[in-house]
Amino acid sequence: MSKDGTPDFEPSDPVTPGASWPSWFLEPEHPFERDVLLDALRSNQQLWDVHFAVGIMQINYLVFRRNYEELDRIYETFNQPANFRELALQTDQAQRIVQETILEFTRALHNYLASAKMLVDVTRRWVRQRFEASEFLEQYQTEVRDRFASNVQAQFLEDLRNFTLHRSLPLSIPELRMQQVSDKRLRSSLGIVLLKDYLLEWDEWSELGAMQIQMAFEGEIDIVTVCNQYYENVTQFNQWLFWNVRRLYEAEIAQINSVIEHLRAQSQ
Repeated sequence: MSKDGTPDFEPSDPVTPGASWPSWFLEPEHPFERDVLLDALRSNQQLWDVHFAVGIMQINYLVFRRNYEELDRIYETFNQPANFRELALQTDQAQRIVQETILEFTRALHNYLASAKMLVDVTRRWVRQRFEASEFLEQYQTEVRDRFASNVQAQFLEDLRNFTLHRSLPLSIPELRMQQVSDKRLRSSLGIVLLKDYLLEWDEWSELGAMQIQMAFEGEIDIVTVCNQYYENVTQFNQWLFWNVRRLYEAEIAQINSVIEHLRAQSQ
């Protein structure tokens, strides 16, 4: 535990949020365990609420994460040397690749933006309702402010979601990139960017959202990099939140797990 009371994250910790989001509840292994656990939860509203809340937190984050993973997978499938050659030669196959990729990427970007907003709104409402007038609510609000209030990527993506809802889907185009890795060697890659001028036709960008657009290189916004940065920030924040909620509900979690632990001890 760190000095400020925040749980430390150790790579070796088997329940540290990472590739698989953790569950702090023992999972029933057969119908009898499930039935007994449900009976225990139904007989205690506090335990039911805790079990439900933790499960919803997990689902909300995983929906966001899987939308990000799909967006990233579409981009990585596109960013292949064979596709670069087709686009560089401007073949008919290149046109088909671009059309399909842009369609799928735009669809996935829309889902990513929607799930990001869902995660923010649902989490905020739940924390405020559950921890009203508590010290943890103040800690939560401080974390949100420090991590996101002045975060250019976060505000741009929120604005971009509103753009897609109230104006249109953003215009994305492929970009051929050449990066010098040595005096005699170049590395080719493909990118997907948003057109800056098209976005600026909308006049409802926030100050921070407009700042992200104005930072665009040669009129093109590297949307993949922006989404990557935001995903990392949101994941770190949800790690902080999930661990602190676990600490606050430590007694209830132990009581829930004791139901299955007791069953298994009796069966030995």
